[in-house]
Amino acid sequence: MGVVYEAEGERLKRTVALKLILSLGHDEASRKRCWREARAAAAVNHPHVCQDYEVGDDGGTLFIAMELLEGEPLNTTLKRGPLSVDQALPIAVDMLAALGAIHARGIVHRDLKPSNVFFTGHGIKLLDFGLARPDLQTTGDSLDSLTRSGAVFGTPGYMAPEQIAGDPVDARADLFAVGAILFEMLAGRPAFGGRTVMAVVNATLTEQPPALAGPP
Repeated sequence: MGVVYEAEGERLKRTVALKLILSLGHDEASRKRCWREARAAAAVNHPHVCQDYEVGDDGGTLFIAMELLEGEPLNTTLKRGPLSVDQALPIAVDMLAALGAIHARGIVHRDLKPSNVFFTGHGIKLLDFGLARPDLQTTGDSLDSLTRSGAVFGTPGYMAPEQIAGDPVDARADLFAVGAILFEMLAGRPAFGGRTVMAVVNATLTEQPPALAGPP
């Protein structure tokens, strides 16, 4: 999708994460959509949402200056094993609180996954709200698009069935992803498994995650 640098603002001397969006190319419709959603995300002020400071265009490359975070993403944490219920539930509650603030402004994340849940010294932050993500309800893209090189419509294993099918997507798709992430935090493995992208997609469409086992 792009590349992220650590940078310093010349005026306030504030250290930021500078994200260059390289995947849009000359697709003017996607660029306008990215601008619109970046502006909307920048207007949200919530303790569990990574703050966007500025969006701009430099020589045809769209950039976003955002809050620089210190810590690690949830996918790194999960490599050390599953979390306890006492650890996982507060994370899920904080995710839902952040999504509530974003959804209230009409933004749907569409790519919520463990790597977009970031642990800091002050709790979690959700990253990448709707940036450079197509509106599936208007593009008509479907399952065949998932394997197309460079296409970013979401991440198999966390995408809701309607998102895979190219049907209209709203806030409920993000709630589906929260459920998948909560399962993975508790079980230590994805809710929808498979050795290939298509196998994961098929499991999402046709199977139920295995029942969680263990103490109450």
